[in-house]
Amino acid sequence: MSADPLSPLRAAIAQSHPTCAVRWVESTGSTNADLLAAARAGRLDSPTLLAAARQTAGRGRQGRVWIDDAQTSVLCSLAWPYPPQRDLRALSLAVGVWLAQALHALGATAVRLKWPNDLLLPHGQSWRKLGGVLVEVADTAAARWAVIGFGLNLRTPPGQPHAAGLDAAGIARSRAEVLAALAPALLGGLHGGRRRLESALAQWDALHAWAGQQVAVQDRGQTLASGIALGITPDGALRVRTAEGELHVRSADVSLRLAGAAADAAK
Repeated sequence: MSADPLSPLRAAIAQSHPTCAVRWVESTGSTNADLLAAARAGRLDSPTLLAAARQTAGRGRQGRVWIDDAQTSVLCSLAWPYPPQRDLRALSLAVGVWLAQALHALGATAVRLKWPNDLLLPHGQSWRKLGGVLVEVADTAAARWAVIGFGLNLRTPPGQPHAAGLDAAGIARSRAEVLAALAPALLGGLHGGRRRLESALAQWDALHAWAGQQVAVQDRGQTLASGIALGITPDGALRVRTAEGELHVRSADVSLRLAGAAADAAK
């Protein structure tokens, strides 16, 4: 069995976030699914961070499969309680900002964001996916639990031309080192409440990978609208300048694609 890569974090988290439980498993289907089930069953009474060496049923937005192996990915979920009925639609964007800033501090200063929840690295004139965020919700009588999952490639996966790892940014760090950077950044952002959330959203545009680019808003492969990607509104909607005027895209069920020659490399 591999060593617990969260052990260097435990003392620091106990000091800065003493109510947060920290758990590590060698293998599971999905850390998000595990925490959602625990929240719905009433087995969570405080923030809980769950990391795994391997996920066999990891997934991203719209049910997409997240492919990983036991050595080259950071796989982590955090369950965080909010008051019942809290609007969490913009949370994934704030999480992306906090993670990107933590990666910049590690030296991966080229990391940028794609709406609503992807972490990208540049590759020539296009972009490759470094990681992603998936926020899901479990409602109980006492709380609305946000289960925030994120996956990040430490090394570029072979045979996946649209993916990148931290090695592509010249960063050779262990899973333990990357978790030690990302988990406290995420906890710190969440602990800061609405003020930190609003601050992160205000910083999102500066990290926007596709700012000023021609994009297509798609639903299951059908283009709903096209125009120039501008940035986000204060509540996290994507602003797109179309021929008919400015469109605000809010639905997490749609996909964003670059138009033109770079589109295939940026999916």
